[in-house]
Amino acid sequence: MIEVEYDGEYPNACRGTLLIKENGIIVYNKMYCCRSTGGVWFDNNWNAHVEQGELLWEDTDKFSEEIQKAVEEKLSTISVCCGGCV
Repeated sequence: MIEVEYDGEYPNACRGTLLIKENGIIVYNKMYCCRSTGGVWFDNNWNAHVEQGELLWEDTDKFSEEIQKAVEEKLSTISVCCGGCV
């Protein structure tokens, strides 16, 4: 059984902690391990434009496909943009 918790949230969802448990045992617990594919830019009048993106976990290659899918499913429920840090 795989449990995934993530406490990052809008407007800077990439700054959360990802916790993964497998059969009740913590196998991963790390802060700032995700990145947003969104973006922010300013036009000529300095109006901010924030583009939604998805939240991606950067350590996927270290874990089974089952864990990767569980993390992807959890992260897909989080409202993500890039711009909360601006």
